[in-house]
Amino acid sequence: MRTIWYAGLLLLTGIVLFACESGDLNVGQSVINPTELDIQPIDSVTIRTSTVLKIDSLPTYGPLDANIVVGQWTSAQTGKLTAKGFSSIAYTNHSLLSQTNFRLDSLVLELNYAYAYGDTTTAFNLGVYRLTRPLSVERAYYNTSTVSYETTPFLQQTTVPRPRTRPIRMRLPDAVAQEFYTKLVNGEITDGTTLNEFFTGFAFVSQAANGNTFLGFVSSASGLRLFYHDTDVSQTAGNVLFPLQSTAHFTNLTNDRSGTPLKALQQRADAVSSNLTDNTSFISWGAGLQTRLELPYINQFERSDRYVALNSALLVIKPVRQSLLDNTPPPTQLILYEVNDRNEILSTVPGTASGTTAALASYVYDPTGPIFTDSYTFDITSYVGQLIKQRIPNRALLLTVYPPSAANGQPTSILEMIQRTTLGNQQRQNDQMQLQIFATSTVR
Repeated sequence: MRTIWYAGLLLLTGIVLFACESGDLNVGQSVINPTELDIQPIDSVTIRTSTVLKIDSLPTYGPLDANIVVGQWTSAQTGKLTAKGFSSIAYTNHSLLSQTNFRLDSLVLELNYAYAYGDTTTAFNLGVYRLTRPLSVERAYYNTSTVSYETTPFLQQTTVPRPRTRPIRMRLPDAVAQEFYTKLVNGEITDGTTLNEFFTGFAFVSQAANGNTFLGFVSSASGLRLFYHDTDVSQTAGNVLFPLQSTAHFTNLTNDRSGTPLKALQQRADAVSSNLTDNTSFISWGAGLQTRLELPYINQFERSDRYVALNSALLVIKPVRQSLLDNTPPPTQLILYEVNDRNEILSTVPGTASGTTAALASYVYDPTGPIFTDSYTFDITSYVGQLIKQRIPNRALLLTVYPPSAANGQPTSILEMIQRTTLGNQQRQNDQMQLQIFATSTVR
């Protein structure tokens, strides 16, 4: 086994020396004994991190996502991200027309969960407001879109989220329910147009001043459910659901960074050092945040006279997270880009030793250890090697979310927008960011 190892290392050394442009070694004239080689770890390379803006207008209406989202995320470092859901009501065919032996029981707004992100142990105060006009099925709506709604809640309920057990239900006033039922029976409401004249749609708004909870609701399984019964001897009960519109719904996202270190972020070129935000930086599509990295001294990398070659370079990034039980999973994948001084993307950073693929890293964690550990690890061996040899310019890097199923680099769901991760910098006591370099050198 040792013979095989020596032979492999000798072959690797020969290849490296053939490719190396520095030094006086000449393959064919001198060969290094593998026993005289050593792998030297280096983790002292300086990394500067900061938080910068991600300025995007992103679609959040029906074709992108079948869900609406409501809630907020409040942080002393990043400010407040608020999500409001908006939807019209879709018409459903029914058997109530001209019926005289049916009686109304109730009309209930039913919201079935798609997911809950964040704190599900604290009561959530949800307000439902009537829109002043219906949404258009022909219009595209974005995270920045706004529509007007009444100033007083039409319905309101405080509840502890139970996404795996039961939906949220709010009973409409009996007078409104009876009027709606009568119009269905009399044939005054027969399609989407006449329905939207009566119910223009709803805005779903968190009533809390702060908190860290987002609730996603499935549009096709949520809406107005009308309960009724037959007046014959059997008194058979029935119901019909008028769901949220599959296309005419969207989620609005707004940010308020006032009173936080990130209030300085006004333009794309602005950056706030991680030293000013508790030795952390941030990534969140919905909050409009991403992380900028700089390796100011990497192309001044000290190569001793014993240096032979770069073996690998791993950028290890650790989210500030204590447990999987926090119900705040960070983005599945991150990607590295080269950017200019205005934080505009120039190109992807090459990944792995070959440099033929983009530098991507998946979120991984170890649930079995005594201490919870998680990280993103980028293999940027080829890229660092080129920087060390000063073959490419040393540009700033941008670390942001990578949606694997999006062909245009945009998020494919509102959940991807509200997800966030907080990253430790090089000076943080725990969850430190590191560039781990492994170099081959000769033994004196």
